[in-house]
Amino acid sequence: MAFVDNMIYMIGASFQCIGNIFRYNSNWNIILLIIGGCSILSFTIFIERLWYLRRSETDTNKFIIALRKVIKEGDIIEAIRICENTRGTISNIVKSGLSKYNKSKDQIENAMEISGLLEIARLEKNAKILSIIAHIAPLIGLLGTVLGFIQAFSEMRLTGLVDISATRIGEALEYALVTTAAGLVVAIPSVVAYNYIVSRVEGFVLEIQTTSSEIVDLLTNNDDAITL
Repeated sequence: MAFVDNMIYMIGASFQCIGNIFRYNSNWNIILLIIGGCSILSFTIFIERLWYLRRSETDTNKFIIALRKVIKEGDIIEAIRICENTRGTISNIVKSGLSKYNKSKDQIENAMEISGLLEIARLEKNAKILSIIAHIAPLIGLLGTVLGFIQAFSEMRLTGLVDISATRIGEALEYALVTTAAGLVVAIPSVVAYNYIVSRVEGFVLEIQTTSSEIVDLLTNNDDAITL
């Protein structure tokens, strides 16, 4: 929870920083608007993924103990009922395997594998967008930097070295650096958020593999006891 709180604080700080940045140069706000939009999108996706991953969690040990007991007793209907009453990714995958209890080991494994792929896709949904934002936000900021330098050199060319306006050139150079900073402010929390989501999904994948293997063994080694 401390990590999640820190992530939310970092992203919130990026919103505040970008809000302050908007005061610098109203003529170039299009770049900052894009970066700000990336920040909002990144924050929204991260919170939505956290909520979904939390809903997908299952107390695997308790779940397996309950299933092991009823499967060894041969009560597949009760095992399926336990899956239906247990919220989470693991229970959905196990339920698909239990529905093929009277099939061969390969068919049970295939059913659970297909269900597992679908569940993993749901866990990973939209997470890739965080990676995309982390890559493009600094590039957008760099674009703003290039535009700022173009404006600064344009001021030098139009006014000449004698009548050069230090204030206007300073504003252009300041904008050039600010947009890069804004891009990094969005990119850094997005990288951390993406890697956190990926690590959580990898944990789910490992849990899915170990649980699926145990359920297949229970079903295939307990054929004689299984009843409707």
